[in-house]
Amino acid sequence: MDNVLQRLCEAVSAAEKECGLDWRRSYSKLTSRERGSFELELTREEVLRALPRHLEEFSLDRDERELVRAASAAGLTVRFRLLAPAADRLLWVTSSVADVRREGAHSAELLTQIIMGDAAYQLKEEGDWRLVRLPDDYHGWIRSWYLRETDAREIAAYAAAARAVVTANVGYVLSAADEKSLPVSEAVAGTRLVAAPPAGGYRAVNLPGGKSGFIREELLAERGERAEPDRGRLVGRAMRFIGIPYLWGGTTPKGFDCSGLVQRVFLMEGVSLPRDSDMQALVGDLIPKEDAARLAPGDLLFFGEGTRVTHVAISIGEGRYIHSSGEVRISSLLSGDDRYDEKFLKIFLFARSVFR
Repeated sequence: MDNVLQRLCEAVSAAEKECGLDWRRSYSKLTSRERGSFELELTREEVLRALPRHLEEFSLDRDERELVRAASAAGLTVRFRLLAPAADRLLWVTSSVADVRREGAHSAELLTQIIMGDAAYQLKEEGDWRLVRLPDDYHGWIRSWYLRETDAREIAAYAAAARAVVTANVGYVLSAADEKSLPVSEAVAGTRLVAAPPAGGYRAVNLPGGKSGFIREELLAERGERAEPDRGRLVGRAMRFIGIPYLWGGTTPKGFDCSGLVQRVFLMEGVSLPRDSDMQALVGDLIPKEDAARLAPGDLLFFGEGTRVTHVAISIGEGRYIHSSGEVRISSLLSGDDRYDEKFLKIFLFARSVFR
């Protein structure tokens, strides 16, 4: 039986690969229900549709939509369950930062983070943990205390009214327009708030989930109607994060990993990128390694071994780039530069331009 179950798990992996997916954007779990009976949970319909092509040793039952209902082999039966989110119900992040983990446990690997005002689709509930699909298609588990369940209309209405963006690395929302008042919440760079006009150096703000308070006006900027991405402004944003320590899975000024820094900085410029460096390496126009001298500010540099991308950085021009390695810092490809980093030059693979 163990061999049959192993082949079933291999079939799921093969179906995910066929669909261009892996565990980051597709979830599966095989659970024993009773002797000889199992349940396989999946979150991607395309994987479920691809499975029959990889289950040659199993007899299959299908429903009217040609989705696999069950598979049988060697005296066992596996029933398939597709975890589909409700289209009009979402989980709204009401804490400044929400950690997304690989499993529903605080000891599990930190995969990524989302910030106040972001929303996610719930796929499954286990105790105080929620399996979610994020806007960038990442899958992971979030503790319920970061979240409030609501409908898409409330989130859309708040987003339309939230014209102010936190530009400070971390800003504090206070209970009164007074620096000595108690804090209500914190808000990290990129958080969008509903804000009243300035008064006495502060702006009254409403937060996702219903809290309200006051924040110093210099910590906010108005979000333009249709501001075009700007290379110089993007680099300026990244430079504000210099010195912030590296954090595996980090996407905020509390700590960044390399791709988390890139994703956050570009998102603040209105450009959505995938979460990880190997995914980001597929976006934009290719710039060969030999043409590195012509990299413009805002172009992305990719590093790794062979064809495997393991690190990403943002060009700031003149051979220099900013990246998260130990901490957010500036390095250079040029040997005559005091920021030259030979280790990274040796594993530099290519670059890409995301901007048109």
